[in-house]
Amino acid sequence: MPAYYLEALTITLGIVLLMAEAFSSAKSKAWIGIAGAVGLAVILLLTLTAIGPAAKPDAAWAKWPLWNFYQMDGLAKFYKVFALLTTILVLLLAVDYRKILARFTDRPDSEAGTGEFYCLPIFACAGMMWLASARDLAGAFVALELVTVTFYILVAYMRRNVGSLEAGVKYLILGALSTGFLVYGIAWVYGSLGTMNLDQIAVTLKSAPAAQPGLLFGIALVLIGLGFKIGAVPTTSGSRTSTKAPLPQPRPSSPWDPKPLVSSFSSASWSLSSPATSPAPKCSRCWPSSPPPRSSLETWPQSRKATSNACSATPRSPTLVS
Repeated sequence: MPAYYLEALTITLGIVLLMAEAFSSAKSKAWIGIAGAVGLAVILLLTLTAIGPAAKPDAAWAKWPLWNFYQMDGLAKFYKVFALLTTILVLLLAVDYRKILARFTDRPDSEAGTGEFYCLPIFACAGMMWLASARDLAGAFVALELVTVTFYILVAYMRRNVGSLEAGVKYLILGALSTGFLVYGIAWVYGSLGTMNLDQIAVTLKSAPAAQPGLLFGIALVLIGLGFKIGAVPTTSGSRTSTKAPLPQPRPSSPWDPKPLVSSFSSASWSLSSPATSPAPKCSRCWPSSPPPRSSLETWPQSRKATSNACSATPRSPTLVS
């Protein structure tokens, strides 16, 4: 089978699942992820038998202009298999992640907004497969942008989670910045060598003079752009902040809480709600800041009730404990 069918089948699988998701039940969308993983497994088996024009040079499809920017060799096949395996693993993990995904997209009891989450990694897989077979910088750039655009959506997919939205915006800004570096670097490389074909660039570099400031500047810009895309050192600080969600902060125990009852749990309590939902302050006369000694525990409820009645009968402003 010609190798260019692999990406076509992957894109077709993503589109079919995306259309089927629109007409499926909102109760469960897990079958989409499982179907996607099975479909990619079939494409993985076909990848092992895929061939390029070198295997059948007399075939009609081997003379197509497509092979001027599409390459199928051992290295391309290895990275295609790697992309398919990782995407299958991602889909299986996404199926296990669907409850958390549903809680931050639509409703905890409905998976209506989670179907597209299983289709986007398939499109990203197609982009990675095209990137593995790219023969020039232009094809590699387009394939990389297909992967990046799907990642923009996946990072900010949980629209009811502030951390996910913040990470999506940061990743979008960093991605746009890295795209500018990458395109500008490709332009410098093309202006210096007169070609964007990777094979011709390798041949030209062997015969070109050692010092070419424009070429070195273009290569540096390309490396910077790719570094931001994949989060390589020393650009990891920017990519790390784009996926860092705020952590919950510990809630200090209130002074009026009975210490013998909550002392063992106060250090592990977490405040995930706004201050408006915190308990209302209590009157210091009705609810003392600390419980009485153990010897008077039997008479403590009666004394609290009497103090409360006296407090409600007296028209005075109670002293509030924060």
